[in-house]
Amino acid sequence: MLQSRLVGFVAVLIFLANTADAATTSAQSAALTPVLPAGGAYFDSSKSGTGVFVDVGLNGFVFLAYFGYDSLGVPIWHMIQAPWSPSTEAQRISTGVIGTLNAPLLYATGGQCITCDYTQPPTLVVEPYPVAVSWTTPRHLDLTIGNQSWHMDAVTYGVADEQLLAGTWQLTISWDAATVAGTANSDVAAATQIVTILPGVAFGTSPVATSPVLDSDADSSITLPPPGSDYFPINTSSPCQPGPINIGTYGAAFADIFSAVKMSTLFTGYPSGPYHIPMLWYDAASRRAGLDVVTSAVGVDNVTLVLGPNNIHFDLYVEPDRVVGHGLVQGQNLKGIPSAYWLPDTVALNLVMERLPKSVREHSIYPCLLY
Repeated sequence: MLQSRLVGFVAVLIFLANTADAATTSAQSAALTPVLPAGGAYFDSSKSGTGVFVDVGLNGFVFLAYFGYDSLGVPIWHMIQAPWSPSTEAQRISTGVIGTLNAPLLYATGGQCITCDYTQPPTLVVEPYPVAVSWTTPRHLDLTIGNQSWHMDAVTYGVADEQLLAGTWQLTISWDAATVAGTANSDVAAATQIVTILPGVAFGTSPVATSPVLDSDADSSITLPPPGSDYFPINTSSPCQPGPINIGTYGAAFADIFSAVKMSTLFTGYPSGPYHIPMLWYDAASRRAGLDVVTSAVGVDNVTLVLGPNNIHFDLYVEPDRVVGHGLVQGQNLKGIPSAYWLPDTVALNLVMERLPKSVREHSIYPCLLY
């Protein structure tokens, strides 16, 4: 297992949306957590009155209930159900589509009315309109029925999508080499920690105007988050404070990916020195999110966050209570990481975040120690 003893401490963890458009993939791990559609209600804000309810079962079987109107304006509903067809990593990165389904449009008649007793099962009819559905994020779908199309977003209940990352999460990262490289017993075991992420603010805004930049020696495959992205700071740690401890900008889950990333040479002489910190981000315009590794952070009133010379990037897919990330390495192997892991055209890192109650905190049983 790759080892790294993390030194220094920075109270910044960020969340934003990386395009990952510089990346292509030639292979992917079979151990990646699947990216599935988010369950719930979806609607097209430009065509009010029509929408779908989505449910996802075991092995990605998807059920949709479509509600709309017939040619006379009478409310009507149909059913759509089919296995989920996930995109490959190469397709996902190049097109943004995480998966699709194609199925016939089903129409049920003869069922029970509100004031009637149940008498017989409804009759199910296959309508002569093909259905195609594709998801570009877990909470946005494009639906086509016959010659009509809708661009639908999942309904938000009190919290906008760009703020779904705020909260307390159990975060797990694993690095799979065996599946991709064909080498036995070379995986890095999954590591877990609990993090508390604060509400997001846009890059460049007060009170601390934060801006990401690339290291002067950064590889060309590393891309910065979109300028309009939001970042989400994480609570700072207090290792010697009695009682529960909020794990801050680093911990067990990040140890291995930090050990693979070379520090920035920018601001080397700065008193606070270079740091390794995870940078989480979300871009509302593209509905995309990501996690990258910052290798230097300086400033007081204005903070500069440096990526590179090499990097580990995760595309993140956000649902209200679950976040899935698929990771790849960017740039040259500058720290002698075993070649089975440092495969720039391979997606072999897995990240899963599960939302926890706000009262949950990770803590150490030893005084003044995080782990």
